[in-house]
Amino acid sequence: MQPLTKDQLQAAYPDVEEQRNIFRLLILSELLGFCLIAKDYKPPAYLNNQIKLTEYGHEKVQAFARKRIPIPEARAICFLEFSWVDLLIDHKATDASAVQEAISKQIKDRSIYYPFVFGRELYDRAYDRLEPDKRELDLADTLDFLEGTPQGVFQMHEYVTGPFGLLNSSELRFYQPQRHANLLHCGDSSCHTIHTVHFSTASEAPINKHRIEASRVLQKESEIPSAWASFLSDVFSDLTHPASDTASEPLIPILGDCLTEAEIRALTEWLLDNTRGALRDVCSSLELRGKASDIVADMGRAELMQLCLTMSDRDIVQGIDTLVHQGVIDVPTSEIRRPPINDESAFGSFRVRAELGVHGVRTLSERTNLAPLRLRSLIEHMYRLSDVGDREELEWQLRAASGDTLEARLENYLLEQSPRSVVESLVLARKSNAVAACEILHLRDGATESTDFIPLILWKLGFASPAEGDLHADFWRLHESMEKMARLGPGRPLSPSVEEFRGVAANYFVALESALDDALSFTVWALSHDHFTDRRPFVFKPEDQRAASFSWLQSAVAGTGDNELTYGELNSLYSLCRGFQCLGSELQRIATERDLHARPSSGIPGWADQQTLQRFPFRHSVPFLDLTDDSREMVLKNLHEISRLLIAERIFDARNNWLHGGRKDLEFSNVRASLSAIRDAVQLIEDCGFSRTTFAISARRSDGYGRSVTTLRNPRGVTLEVHEPSPYQWLGLPPVGSGVHVMTAACFSAPSDFLRFQSEAFSPFTEMWADYPRRKPQSQKVGHALDGVASSTMGQMRGDGSGLSSLP
Repeated sequence: MQPLTKDQLQAAYPDVEEQRNIFRLLILSELLGFCLIAKDYKPPAYLNNQIKLTEYGHEKVQAFARKRIPIPEARAICFLEFSWVDLLIDHKATDASAVQEAISKQIKDRSIYYPFVFGRELYDRAYDRLEPDKRELDLADTLDFLEGTPQGVFQMHEYVTGPFGLLNSSELRFYQPQRHANLLHCGDSSCHTIHTVHFSTASEAPINKHRIEASRVLQKESEIPSAWASFLSDVFSDLTHPASDTASEPLIPILGDCLTEAEIRALTEWLLDNTRGALRDVCSSLELRGKASDIVADMGRAELMQLCLTMSDRDIVQGIDTLVHQGVIDVPTSEIRRPPINDESAFGSFRVRAELGVHGVRTLSERTNLAPLRLRSLIEHMYRLSDVGDREELEWQLRAASGDTLEARLENYLLEQSPRSVVESLVLARKSNAVAACEILHLRDGATESTDFIPLILWKLGFASPAEGDLHADFWRLHESMEKMARLGPGRPLSPSVEEFRGVAANYFVALESALDDALSFTVWALSHDHFTDRRPFVFKPEDQRAASFSWLQSAVAGTGDNELTYGELNSLYSLCRGFQCLGSELQRIATERDLHARPSSGIPGWADQQTLQRFPFRHSVPFLDLTDDSREMVLKNLHEISRLLIAERIFDARNNWLHGGRKDLEFSNVRASLSAIRDAVQLIEDCGFSRTTFAISARRSDGYGRSVTTLRNPRGVTLEVHEPSPYQWLGLPPVGSGVHVMTAACFSAPSDFLRFQSEAFSPFTEMWADYPRRKPQSQKVGHALDGVASSTMGQMRGDGSGLSSLP
């Protein structure tokens, strides 16, 4: 019998439903092929009884038997190989649901294993149990390491693995089981890669030993099998549409890594009550009934995740988005959640990933900026250009745009207008457009009535959010009010009363203290803290770093013998006004003993002196010492100037006079002078980047030589340029695309390489990953000396293997 081509197979199996039945059985075969087994594993009779062989399959079983392969193993091998010259499995006689149940039983009784690679369970276990250079676990170590952990949650086709066995999903997804997991961070603080640990399956198990001989039998008949792989890949493509930009698979690591256990429990409850009984039907089949909260009360992440994945993408996204909108899933405005452990997963032709923000879940491509393309597609779906009425409506909307045809005017309009303007003009033009946008983008119920409808659409399309997080916005709003009242002064018709002035002043000084407190703690941390060795380099966590900053400043003040100033949980306005000067004086003192703060050679990354293309400027543990000479001088000058401005007008006394003094204390000429000094001081803080003002991308340009310039803009309209490629890409500085605080006074390489940071607001998500990454010192075993270097190289060379080439 000669191997068949893909065309011949398509002619032999033209029926689409028959093709999909074959494919469904193949997936069940692959699920067995990707699991892990112990050395005593044998194919159970209840599985073999469900496997029906073709005539060709029976012939091969007899051929295998002549090689002394036991019949049970021979039949199981046929199922795993699935096809060679012809199909080994009779897809018409084999009941896929019965095979599914047989596999499900083995998953539930742990005859076969899948590692649960999501969340922190295996990661923390690896930190506690594995040597830091361990990259390969033998069978005994694998089984010991996975003992007591949940069954892994993966999905292939409609089948979802997990603690409940093998469940059916209403959505087709392909997130295949893994025999490895991202588990270890090495001791090198300059390495931001999470290293992979590979698990072992039992090569000495009878099924695996005999499979080698069975492969020889098949290859003896024909070195080249029929084109089943190519034929079934077309079936796969027809089912999943891998060229789509709306891949389903990115939702899986969002559920696994980006929701706390309480949040995924809340999501499962929501799905139980809001999927028209679909999830309740799944739970009923598992003998789980009752109130949603009771059903999920004792479940762990793996169980909850498996149940969620039985639902459609639309239901899952609706659930997450609704719970975020309601605050049940607490996502601060500045937070964007990405999978910490499984972030390398990307899917489809566009290599799509998912992330979770204050507007819910969205998908982005790691290859292409899909947002403008999606916006065009959205407009074309709302205005059907083949419909006369829609064309006339769109022509009216674009009457001012240039172009000879409607298509040309639309193209020019999309190129010339901001995405927000396009959405406001065209989506809000008529109710049917808003409804269509909700349907196409899978927006949550009630989105059209929400105040964030336009930002929500832009988020879902994939556009970057404008610079947000202006911590001084309230201060500047109140400052403008104060200056206006001070300019009017007393005795005029529109002048404020003393009571009105003091009412605004009370809020104003609260905002001023808050702005100074945050800026001072941020600046102390930015200039004195060793960011390079930090668990999360260059990330400012106000709840953590504020206390450390003021403790540092208190020690500095105590060292000078100044008993007048104290810094801690509550700081007086006077202490805050003096704080910038105190910081400058302490940095000046540290500069006189810079050698004491030199980074030890063991703390300098190996790459720093092995090449000249990437540079390592942080040769000291105090970042201030590694700034340029001009920058250090400018930082000290500006820190002292900020305090001088605030102290010269005795802002700390003005507060008491304005709020608690008599009417005679409100000398408006003095008020104006004090307000002017405050404005100058806060403006200088912002100009130096001593405040956490966020810069976001406003423009990009590149040339034919591979050089690019990214323009950043903050809410005040200040712009900066970042040039690439940069000789400082390996430092772990936060990427400019995600919103950064740029300390423009802190230049470590002239003319425009500045320290830059990100803020991380406290949330359940940050609490969940608070001590991530966890690093242990490198192993001192001689045999492991090269592991760190070799593993990254071997990782690129090693394939994971196919489920059809090796059992479990």
